[in-house]
Amino acid sequence: MKWILTIIGIMFAGMFGGQKNKAARRFGISGLAVVMAWFSGKFKWKHLAFLLFAPILIVGYGEHSILYQWIGNDTLIRIVYGAILSLPFIVFGLRRWLFALVSLVIAFSVRAGSFGSIAGFDILIEDIIRYGVLGILIAWNIFK
Repeated sequence: MKWILTIIGIMFAGMFGGQKNKAARRFGISGLAVVMAWFSGKFKWKHLAFLLFAPILIVGYGEHSILYQWIGNDTLIRIVYGAILSLPFIVFGLRRWLFALVSLVIAFSVRAGSFGSIAGFDILIEDIIRYGVLGILIAWNIFK
């Protein structure tokens, strides 16, 4: 149950932060990851590495992001962003980091449409994939 709550919570924080309130993504993901690690009963100091998601998520990957100004190519930006987002997973070991690196680069390279809209909130397939993968990686490193 904690796995599912973590994955869905991270996914919704990522989706909501992309459309409504950037703080939900920037601080919600890292905060929720640390809180879930704490409540897991398996908390270790290395779980505090999840707090590094906040500055990475602040950089962003959209048209107005720092990465866009530096790189200028949307496809390359998404690859670099996925790679940077994998960095906090290094503290869990080289294999887990490499798995996170490949997973996040692939997830952030996905471009897809929308399932539709609910009360002005777009249900974007790409956000479900991106932040769902991030949630799975976080849950795996907390509970496994």
